[in-house]
Amino acid sequence: MTESVISAKKARGAVRGGAAYISRLIRLFIADPEGRVSSFYELNDRQITGASTYREVTGVKSLYVNYGYWAPGCADNDEAMIALADVLADAAGIAEGERVLDVGFGYGEQDIHWARTRRPAQIVGLNVTPAQVRLAQERVRAQKLTGVLDLRVGSATAIPFAEESFDRVVALESALHFNTRQKFFEEAHRVLRPGGVLATADVLPRRAPDGTNRIVEWLDKWARRAVVPSDNWYTIDVYPLRLERAGFTDVSVRSITDRTIKPRAEFVKERLAAHQIQRLSWGQRQGVRTLVRSAERSVQTRDYILAVARKPVAG
Repeated sequence: MTESVISAKKARGAVRGGAAYISRLIRLFIADPEGRVSSFYELNDRQITGASTYREVTGVKSLYVNYGYWAPGCADNDEAMIALADVLADAAGIAEGERVLDVGFGYGEQDIHWARTRRPAQIVGLNVTPAQVRLAQERVRAQKLTGVLDLRVGSATAIPFAEESFDRVVALESALHFNTRQKFFEEAHRVLRPGGVLATADVLPRRAPDGTNRIVEWLDKWARRAVVPSDNWYTIDVYPLRLERAGFTDVSVRSITDRTIKPRAEFVKERLAAHQIQRLSWGQRQGVRTLVRSAERSVQTRDYILAVARKPVAG
């Protein structure tokens, strides 16, 4: 199904016009925080959804956009990314008949997967990137899941639903982009029913050890500055305090970096070593090297966490 959507999109003319590309590039630096995130993902949309060097080198066939959860024996990116969706769903406790809110859903891969495997009554998704939402909606219609999945444009910090509307709220590798993550925590608390659960798979900075390469730190700061609000860039010890500040209890935050960022970087390097890079164009080779450098930099500078918190029952 994913490949047919990609092929159809390519046939419709997936190549972006130069003016549109330049407009998005400018917005990446001058728009409001949500506009910058939207522009960033629309600029990368072709790499993720089209026939691209990224897809060829990484072996990705799905439309997931995450680091993946690399359990022993995991064979490829797609398997790992599905596994991460399952890890998050297990942490949230998504169960049959429940109403779930997925905030920052990307192309909706996990929502389609959860609709099939968890059988919730409904999953509502919010995402600030229109290009992603349009493709996700198209895929939902094609799979005849419109009665279960409601994926729409919307903000994580102004959730358009009444108090106590959902049993579970999840954010799969998206909360680092929200302006701010703290406002999202507060909104998630508001729309959860008493006893409801918030679960996030999220990216944080690592505590810098002595001797850390300051150039690497600077490059990482430069790379994220447009799409990660500075208020969100705190270490794992701060995360539970922020959840508690929003009103949550039974908070659990643990690092899963050794199953996410680190093995994914190794997989990318191994794929590159096996790939016939010399047959790529100069521009494609530079793109591949950028991908590898980004993966290596993430290992040095970033932590990956799984967080779970509960809205207390009144009384």
